Amino acid sequence: MFEDFGSDLRQEIAQSAARLMYEEGISDYGRAKRKAIKSMGLMHDVPLPTNAEIDAALREYHALYGDEQDAAHLHDLRHAAIHTMRLLDKLQPHLTGAVLEGTAGPHADTEIHVFAESAKELEIHLLNQNIPYHAEEQQYRLSDRPSKQKHELVRKRVPVLLVETRYGTQRISVFEVNDLRTAPRKAGERIGITRMPLAQVEQLVQRTRIE
Repeated sequence: MFEDFGSDLRQEIAQSAARLMYEEGISDYGRAKRKAIKSMGLMHDVPLPTNAEIDAALREYHALYGDEQDAAHLHDLRHAAIHTMRLLDKLQPHLTGAVLEGTAGPHADTEIHVFAESAKELEIHLLNQNIPYHAEEQQYRLSDRPSKQKHELVRKRVPVLLVETRYGTQRISVFEVNDLRTAPRKAGERIGITRMPLAQVEQLVQRTRIE
């Protein structure tokens, strides 16, 4: 009985967090969970959903409430991502996140991962194209690197350059070249997140346009 209650509550939090991510463009799962808990008037020690559970709720929300305008916006976001990825082709760009998954709301950021020796390579590419950017960092959980604590996954801070476009913010995370073989994980999942290279993104957009 208590397990059922905990499962139901976790699902309600996942649905609330998914709604916030879709409607407000929140990309950080932890922030979405905290805001969902606050909006529901819950204590901080409640059972939290995994990121995977929020993703499932986000897909359900998009299926229920997404309309033609959202579909057109997603198409524009993917085209804008392709444009940026072509400019950064030497850095092996990969699309990920809500724009790839097809669950991007009206205020969603576009998540692009590139792979370089340092963030300077990306900065030079952007400067050569006269593209302004803002720099910050983001922490990722990597999937197959050793940690000092047994059974724990290493957490790594990665440079992120934010580029503003007419379709919103593109967040370009700069990983080391070897990280291409190590996709970050979401909480509650054993496999890495989905990342798609430029050629496959182009095929995806062409396929969805035909459909």
